[in-house]
Amino acid sequence: MSKRSRNELIPEFIAAIRASQTATDAFDHAVADYVGLDRTAYRCLDILDQEGPMTAGGLAERARLSPGAMTALLDRLEQRGFARRTRDTKDRRRVLVEVTPQLRRMAAQLYGTPDEGADALAAYTNEQLEFLIGFLRGNVAYQEERMRRLDALKAEEGIEA
Repeated sequence: MSKRSRNELIPEFIAAIRASQTATDAFDHAVADYVGLDRTAYRCLDILDQEGPMTAGGLAERARLSPGAMTALLDRLEQRGFARRTRDTKDRRRVLVEVTPQLRRMAAQLYGTPDEGADALAAYTNEQLEFLIGFLRGNVAYQEERMRRLDALKAEEGIEA
């Protein structure tokens, strides 16, 4: 057990989270620059890669972009071969956006394969992995709540969300 007090550990833990976020952000920025994308386009690809195909409107909402901005962004992503629009197989009137196999190959080259990720996590027990998954999911919920709080503050001040 740690000999440090909770009052020492909590600020250190918060500092470690912030350092991790900064390192991830710096790497993502470098990758986006390398592939010739701005951060917004890169974030949209990440959303699509994580959540799977969705409508342009759904992606615009998730990325907090206007429909017009999303249309222009998708045009650029399609030109680069990173995303494509396809007909929804369940509702042929709907168009879905998805990442391409080209993007997945590039991501594996830059970020590594699932096997490499498993190797990096080999030192953790199943219980530790479950704890970390719970923590990270909780952190997502925490950040989403902070975003709702910011949106409410903007609304109070008459600033467009």
